[in-house]
Amino acid sequence: MQLKNQQSTLQYIHISIPEILLGHIKSKNSWQNYDQEWSYRLDPPHASHPFQRDLYIVKSKNIEQEEIKSISDNSVVKNNKNLEYIEDAKNIIKKILDLSNNIPIENWLKDTDNRSIIESMIDKNKIKLMYII
Repeated sequence: MQLKNQQSTLQYIHISIPEILLGHIKSKNSWQNYDQEWSYRLDPPHASHPFQRDLYIVKSKNIEQEEIKSISDNSVVKNNKNLEYIEDAKNIIKKILDLSNNIPIENWLKDTDNRSIIESMIDKNKIKLMYII
């Protein structure tokens, strides 16, 4: 996988998604190829948010864990430069999850640390865009 152009195109997406929207996604905790360009991995359920699952989408085929670490290590953590990719990320998410364009994806790239547990519980039925590179 080429990482040299990672700042010029979307490479990595992390979302939190209601489990009910994951009907056709393979639930193995391993990387699955979606197409020639994208792969994804769905985390198992977590006790802190039992009806939400974390889904990771990476621009690569036959992804290796070391490549994910390299992408993360070479990125700037949640900066405003990534905000230009929000619409691209939303389109990719809807394509991979086979979602209607009417289903909203909430931007949690900013101020997620300030959200309370109550707010997180109320938002459990929403798709949350957590991180993009």
